[in-house]
Amino acid sequence: MYGQARDASVMIDKENRNAVMIVIDQPEKITRDALQQRLERSGLKERSKEGVIKYKGVILSEISPDKVDIYTKVEAGPNNSSVVYMAVSRGYDNFTNNVADSAITQNVKIFLESLVKDANTQSADVGIKNQIKGVVNDEKEYVRLLDEQKDLQKKKSVIDNRLIEIQNELNLRAEEINKKKTGVEDAKTKRGNIKGQ
Repeated sequence: MYGQARDASVMIDKENRNAVMIVIDQPEKITRDALQQRLERSGLKERSKEGVIKYKGVILSEISPDKVDIYTKVEAGPNNSSVVYMAVSRGYDNFTNNVADSAITQNVKIFLESLVKDANTQSADVGIKNQIKGVVNDEKEYVRLLDEQKDLQKKKSVIDNRLIEIQNELNLRAEEINKKKTGVEDAKTKRGNIKGQ
């Protein structure tokens, strides 16, 4: 079922039109972007209306050497896949059909089947971009943590130095207090000796 183009119909301008459809095993956005980029590379500019993308009076050599109108529609399919429809008109709503325009229909099928590779490449590119973004985000977080670590180590060094200063000051004050207590005891002893005379 996936990757096999077949005849179908699609609503265009409120009418059911002959088209070719394919189910691609990629999410809708990936497939839509891949199709848009593929057609843009061929020089086609889109006009969107009600979910249908129109390319009016264009030559897409992969489909027809003559000017045609190309209509594309990409929808979400089952299991995160996408369904792509492509219809071709020779102008004035003269849509191709499989019997009278078998060459164009066959070319559309070949085009859509080759779109599978474009969608897979688009998916791989998006995956790579997401991984690169993940690496960049992780690197930023790593640098942020390094900076925080340096900052905390500086603060810790300042705190450690201050703790040493405080301990030294506490030791000096304890010595001073002990000396003064000894002086008080000596003074009391002297005073007691005065009474005893």
